[in-house]
Amino acid sequence: MSRKYGDALGRKHPTCTLLIDETGAIANDRFFAVGLVKCSTPSVLLRTVQKFRDRMHYYGEFKFSDITRTSLPLYQEVIDQALQCGDISFRCFLADRKVADPVQRFGDQWQAYLKMAEQLVIGALSYKEVGVVLADNYSTPDHVQFEEDLRNDVNRRTKRMALASVVRLDSRATDGLQIVDMLTSAAAFEFRAHHGLASHTSPKGLLAAHVRMRLGVESLLEGLHEGEHSLKIYEHGSWVPEA
Repeated sequence: MSRKYGDALGRKHPTCTLLIDETGAIANDRFFAVGLVKCSTPSVLLRTVQKFRDRMHYYGEFKFSDITRTSLPLYQEVIDQALQCGDISFRCFLADRKVADPVQRFGDQWQAYLKMAEQLVIGALSYKEVGVVLADNYSTPDHVQFEEDLRNDVNRRTKRMALASVVRLDSRATDGLQIVDMLTSAAAFEFRAHHGLASHTSPKGLLAAHVRMRLGVESLLEGLHEGEHSLKIYEHGSWVPEA
């Protein structure tokens, strides 16, 4: 007897993996960013980085905050490998809290992060595409249920099963989260340096410049609105209300 599934999706239904990380302390820092890397076939990105590790005999964590002048060439090359692998798009949502503060807008730092991530996910998903989110882990109070809230809010606003699941992981568990950490941190770094909070000539500043070059722009200060990558600057008036 054949089995019937009224809501079954086809074997070739579009799916994707969304890797999410943040940079800055949203409760304290002037600049806070949430970044997302989208992969239709995440194994392409992960195999690319693993082959690079094997070739370079480097098996430590790639973390923007750990960059030194000695490790800078290694970080630049792994970024090159990731962005050239053919299955990756980068999106970022950045807030300058002196201009528009998402913590003030949404009531607390946890809701602010959730809403910025929610907006990024909705913007990244194509029509009818079903995604899975892997997000960098961070300490939260017991009442904060980021995974459940993100999945439920995205599915409610899209009025469909847009997110199948949301999982938080230690960034050391997957190279994908390490790539989004470097891209997001590099994007936010230019804003900090532009306002005198960091140095363009430091190892981090040099990696940030390298990332901008690979994204095809000289600066991200006005955002990035064309092509497969994007950076949007948070404004209260630009927020899309709940459906």
